[in-house]
Amino acid sequence: MSETIVIAGGTVIDGTGGEDRQVDVLIERGRIAAIRPRGGFDGVRRAQRIEAEGKTVTPGFIDAHAHADNSPLLTRDDTSKILQGVTTEINGNCGFSLAPVSRDHSDGFRTLVKRIFPPFDLEWSTIAEYRQVMGRNGYVTNFATLIGHNTIRIAAMGDEMRAPSRTELATMERLVDEAVEHGVAGLSSGLIYPPGVFSTSDELSVLAARLPSTAVYASHMRNESRNLLPSIAETLRVAQAGGLRCHVSHLKFADLHAPSQMPDALALLSERRAQGQPVTQDMYPYTAASTMLTALLPPWMHDGGSPQLLSRLGSPAALERAKADIRDPHAEFENYARSAGWDNIVIASTASHRYEGESLQSIAAREHLDPVDAVARMLIAENLQVTMILHVMAEADVRRGLLDASTMIGTDGLPVGGGGKPHPRGYGSFARFLQHYVRDEKLVGLSEAVRRITSFPAEVFGLKDRGRIVEGGIADLVILDMQELRDRATFEEPTCAPKGVEEVFVNGVRAVAAGQWTGRRAGEFVRAAH
Repeated sequence: MSETIVIAGGTVIDGTGGEDRQVDVLIERGRIAAIRPRGGFDGVRRAQRIEAEGKTVTPGFIDAHAHADNSPLLTRDDTSKILQGVTTEINGNCGFSLAPVSRDHSDGFRTLVKRIFPPFDLEWSTIAEYRQVMGRNGYVTNFATLIGHNTIRIAAMGDEMRAPSRTELATMERLVDEAVEHGVAGLSSGLIYPPGVFSTSDELSVLAARLPSTAVYASHMRNESRNLLPSIAETLRVAQAGGLRCHVSHLKFADLHAPSQMPDALALLSERRAQGQPVTQDMYPYTAASTMLTALLPPWMHDGGSPQLLSRLGSPAALERAKADIRDPHAEFENYARSAGWDNIVIASTASHRYEGESLQSIAAREHLDPVDAVARMLIAENLQVTMILHVMAEADVRRGLLDASTMIGTDGLPVGGGGKPHPRGYGSFARFLQHYVRDEKLVGLSEAVRRITSFPAEVFGLKDRGRIVEGGIADLVILDMQELRDRATFEEPTCAPKGVEEVFVNGVRAVAAGQWTGRRAGEFVRAAH
């Protein structure tokens, strides 16, 4: 239950990008009841008073790209985001939402998502049933979501490498319609993963057209390296065909061995905005990416789902074909082995927790194997449950992207619960952005930076009454000590919470006090306003 609270003496940055103000904020019934000059609430005796002298008060941060779809299912509290000041997460990204699930293809869905999500009981089919199960334990942060294209494709037709039939496409359209009824913010695709990698632009455009114009088409594009520009063009076409907002997920140029295309990518996106197309992007402030190890493999290996993939991984002939594809300098698929190099691919987690923190090059050398054979052996032994970190971007490109006024921050953190050494972005993105790039490097001004992580994503994803400190707004708030703010998550110790995030309020409830999680799950499912 929310309390009556006065936040007094702080410097308020309201999320609009305007100048900071020296005002006090009154919270009542989960809302910002009033904002007055300093001392304006001194006579309100019923209120709990929190002194914020010398501190910065902002709206709660919004993670524009989260994979916390399983977090409400966990019995232990997922505090990776709340301790960063994140009060709302946009889930269902990269084509992966955890609903709907077809009973006819539930095995294919289970075996795919377990490559990245920790084990959970699949107790639902529909989005309504999923929400009911999630609500049992409550939400640490507010939960908004996109509908995942991979998920609805599996529900309609399984994991085959082919185009959908008219009936199957109609099923996908119906599932999108149902998702809109449940308040999803839009449609996401993950076009390097099965089964999205088998789809065409036309299929995606048909589905995008089912959404209202205020919805978002967010894409983990087909390629983020040497074919980055054509991939952006495809993303823009799909969004335009549906009349939707276009959102590029985790914008990057992921290739250490080719001239950067990041300036051209940013110019293309800016040009489309100038022409009137609503286009945004998110980034995480690191030079390393992370995903499932199976993403190293050519698309054809994924045809038919996990059982067929495991069979091919054990086939010498299939592995020789895969090696040839991976070594092909003209390969069209997202070829991380080429763009990063085996020495820059590090194992983050495995089912058995072997190999964690080791590069694929060192593993292959120790076991006297070709790197592809080492990948195959590992995936078979771990039943495909392996994630990796790829050191594949240039710092100059990260800075270029963060400078762009249409860039939000998304953690893209892998789902918690798998252990190992995950990418530190899941625990440190917001603190790193504000500490390193804003306070220390002054790459972006503080007021503008706060806008990018509060009101801007709230507007794009349709989160009504969130993202601003205004009277009547929902009381999602953060109190920061900007001088003490420090990101402590590293690749060696990736799950350390930052310092300097002192107080966090979710729907008016004090979820973090003096930098410590209070144990109060005050979040809720947030329907997008369309």
